[in-house]
Parts: sequence; C-alpha cells; structure tokens
Amino acid sequence: MRNDKTTDGTLKKHKASAEATSTLVKNRMRELGIEYQLNKRTLELKLLYGRKLVVRLPKDSAAVERMLARIPQCVEAINSVPGEYRVTSRIHTATTTDAETDENQTVRSNTAEIPFEMTIEEIIVRLSKNRELSRPTEGLTMGEVAQLCDEMPAYIDAIDSVPCNFSIRPVFSCDKWVVES
Repeated sequence: MRNDKTTDGTLKKHKASAEATSTLVKNRMRELGIEYQLNKRTLELKLLYGRKLVVRLPKDSAAVERMLARIPQCVEAINSVPGEYRVTSRIHTATTTDAETDENQTVRSNTAEIPFEMTIEEIIVRLSKNRELSRPTEGLTMGEVAQLCDEMPAYIDAIDSVPCNFSIRPVFSCDKWVVES
C-alpha cells in the first residue's frame, strides 16, 4: 500500500513539472510569436496553409528545452512547402498477389491497343518518417507537371528535416489558438 505522503509528493512533483513545462512553452512561444495550444504534454503549433505541428513533450525540463529549441527550424521547413502541397501520414496499401498481377497484365495488353490520353491527377511522394507529400495536378500542362517534379526535391528535403516525433497535421476549426504577447 502506498503512503499518502509519497502519493502527495508525487502529485506535487508532477504538478510542478507540468507548470515548468507550461512556463517554458509560453516563454518560447512569446519569443517566436507562434500561435499554439498546450494540452497537458501535447503542444500544437499553428503553421501556414492550414497545417499544424504536433509535439508530445517529454517530462524532463531539459529535454523540453531541447525540443523547443528545434521548433523554429521545423516551422520554417514546413512553412517553406507551398499550400498546394499536402503533407500526410503514409497510407499503407496491401501488396498485389501473383493472380492480380497476371490479371493486370492481361488488361494492360488489351488496353494498349486502344488509343488513350494520359493524364496525371496527383503526384504522391512517399517520404521517410512515415509521411507523404502530394500535389494535385488537375488543370496543369505536362510542362507544368514536369516543373513541379523539378521543384519537389527541395520540399521533400524540408519535410524530411522535421524529426519523426513532430507530427504534421491539418488545422481543425475547433482548435483554440493562444498568442503570447
């Protein structure tokens, strides 16, 4: 059985740690001028283009400080990707079986005889850290699509520079943002 003094001391320690984290976050967000939400140990930062950066903060104050120090570079990297691009978690798809592959090859050989027009509706790039970068291409010419393909490596590098424990998600209308002044 636990001693009430131990339980009370642990609660005080957790409360002090949470208050220290909250103070560190408030001070850093004031310096950076970034809108944010803090719910217990989950910090969400409002970015450009309807995106937000979500970070689960550690309990250790020194680790929180190190994580907060990385935020400006991460925000800059994500904000450098234009709004037309969508950054999402990777969608896992099942692999095709040999029977499906044979069927697809049969269909392809039959359709190869029929004249067709090729269009590219969306470019999807699978990134490291279980992310995808995608861009709809509707209404773009093939030359414009080729230009997008030339520009994408810079955006891929920007997103890949964000640590895997920093999640990139869409902003929701129910988000309640705070601005420290």
